[in-house]
Amino acid sequence: MRSVVVFLCVLFLASCTTRNVTPTRASRRAIDTIFQQKVLVIQAHMDSVCTHLHDSIYTVAVDSIMSERTMEMTNLVK
Repeated sequence: MRSVVVFLCVLFLASCTTRNVTPTRASRRAIDTIFQQKVLVIQAHMDSVCTHLHDSIYTVAVDSIMSERTMEMTNLVK
């Protein structure tokens, strides 16, 4: 067991590098494809979250703005 841990530590340390890794055209294409797939998977969920937040926050914000403007108009009339 101890030799396995030592081997894994040596392997881990040997895999470290200080050179800069620049993405190739193929890797960028792969990254874009994976990103687009992930976005498509979560898009429906995010749309429902946005709809829920819009429904709950929008009315509160409008009511708050309207009450503030009403107070300002009342103060101007006094």
